[in-house]
Amino acid sequence: MHEDNRVYFARRAAEEQLRAEQCRDPHAAEAHRRLQRAYVERASIGDRHPEREIVG
Repeated sequence: MHEDNRVYFARRAAEEQLRAEQCRDPHAAEAHRRLQRAYVERASIGDRHPEREIVG
């Protein structure tokens, strides 16, 4: 994964965390927390998984 992608996912995680903290609707806040966790996971993967080669 390129460094730009990791930065993007880290920024999105921070945005979702802020939205979850500011949200008054508990269901929407939970959705933002789930998105935040997904973005953190994507940002933390880094280069551990090489990009797939497209064949064909």
